[in-house]
Amino acid sequence: MMKKIVLFFCLLVATTAMYAQQVAPSFGAPLGVELLLSANFGELRPDHFHSGLDFKTQGRTGLKVYAADEGYVSRIAISPWGYGKALYINHPSGYTTVYAHLDAFVGAIADTLLQLQYEKESFAIDTILAPGVLPVTKGMYIAKSGNSGSSGGPHLHFEIRHTASESPIDPLPWYRHLIKDNVAPDPRLVTVYHHDKAVAGNPIPKSALQLQSVSSNTYNATADVEAWGRVSLGIKAYDKMTGTTNIYGVHSVRCWVDDSLIYSSTIDSITFAETRYINSLIDYHELRSNKGSTIMRTALLPGNKLSTIYDTLPTEGMWVIDQERMYHCMYELTDLYGNTSRVKFNIKGVPAETATTTSTSDDVIYFDYNHDNEYATEQMNIYIPAGALYDNLNFMYKMKESVEGYSSLHRIHNRTVPLHKWCEVAIKLTCDTLPDEKYYLQYSYDDKKSPIIGRYEAGWYVARVRSLGNYKVMADVDAPKIVARKPENWVANGKISFNITDKGSGIATYRGEIDGNYCLFEYDAKTNRLSCNMKDYPFKKGVTYTLSLVVTDHCGNSNRVKHTIKL
Repeated sequence: MMKKIVLFFCLLVATTAMYAQQVAPSFGAPLGVELLLSANFGELRPDHFHSGLDFKTQGRTGLKVYAADEGYVSRIAISPWGYGKALYINHPSGYTTVYAHLDAFVGAIADTLLQLQYEKESFAIDTILAPGVLPVTKGMYIAKSGNSGSSGGPHLHFEIRHTASESPIDPLPWYRHLIKDNVAPDPRLVTVYHHDKAVAGNPIPKSALQLQSVSSNTYNATADVEAWGRVSLGIKAYDKMTGTTNIYGVHSVRCWVDDSLIYSSTIDSITFAETRYINSLIDYHELRSNKGSTIMRTALLPGNKLSTIYDTLPTEGMWVIDQERMYHCMYELTDLYGNTSRVKFNIKGVPAETATTTSTSDDVIYFDYNHDNEYATEQMNIYIPAGALYDNLNFMYKMKESVEGYSSLHRIHNRTVPLHKWCEVAIKLTCDTLPDEKYYLQYSYDDKKSPIIGRYEAGWYVARVRSLGNYKVMADVDAPKIVARKPENWVANGKISFNITDKGSGIATYRGEIDGNYCLFEYDAKTNRLSCNMKDYPFKKGVTYTLSLVVTDHCGNSNRVKHTIKL
């Protein structure tokens, strides 16, 4: 019996120690330079919350990147887009650290990657590794910082995730002793949304209140605003930090009306399954119509399923102004270091007529956010599944003939209303004279055009979309362009380089070969550049080689070039 008791307590101590380790692991700095942030956790981005910290790398690539703790490389993911070259390390504590936008790996990690890429004959890979393949120690040199993927400049994107759920959490608590911050958040604008003045098919009208600083970290609105009926609030604000001019996301937001807390949120964890719900948190119309301006709203839309950021929403972020008096409001913005700013403003209750909330126009169709919705004409069909909308929608559609393309131009509502799920659009071709595979769907807004690849079906083009707006069918019959970059310097520089572009459906695949054998080329999609490090291929001095490069677009058009290389 005594042995059982001793064994029980030993297991209890071991379990407690393991739990303590999982709760509070010790992560080291992933860079050997002063830690400065260019972006923090939870920043409001189009379609997602920022899922980690962006560490500055002194405006250059090639800084040494170190493992934050012991563990093993669990995943290597390489892509021309997104995270670019990314490394995932699982730790005994139950956490995973992620290192993204890297320039290169080092040592055994680099050797393993090269081997995998040649085995798969692909630059882009996403591979899960077993625990014993690539073990790492804390502080081990694992990679060089870079600017790969969709990075907008040299930096290290660093994440800490729960290994079991893969959900990111804010890494800053582990590094706050290394990063100075005595600067409070910076409020820019407060908005009051007048829900009872909304007209069907139009965004909710809002009043913007400009702010002025009245004392240290305290701001007042420059004027009061009048309102009546249902209202909600919004704030445009950024955080700042010591030693940088960057702007960041605000960690914690709270709002009171007449001393009653109506809204409270803290962004210290998210899930990738929910990150797109950011489009229901922000004023999406403002984002798309005002050059990316981001306002965080208090109103909880019925389709908003964010589960990790709200502390309390006793009135779902909305209340009714029904008294002729002054309503006193205050926002409180706080960062992770406790620096706090307060914004005070007043709303004056003034009776006013409510607007018509239903439309008599034949062009407006009611869509329920919680049900499947479909709209069809002789030339267009769109299917929007339940949960794709965050709120009920008075859907509008217009069509006009187009002199360019192979269908009419279809305005499917407008891009200022977000879609959470993928929807299916089918557009009928008005000119069907080409092989089926030569067509693609084009999405356009402002002066920008994006190809969307779907499928041809009996005179219709069908594709999955995640944005409302302008669509038409286009065709691509031209092969991609391939331009060699200073081939006379390839041997001397040890690098073969091309620019590849396609003005229609976009680059789908490419393949480089040396004398008929696969040769690895890296693809940087944002610069349209293909490059081959000659040290990674078994070239021999004095031998003449034939390089062949084939590039194919999404409509099956291919271009091939050949070059002779002599070392």
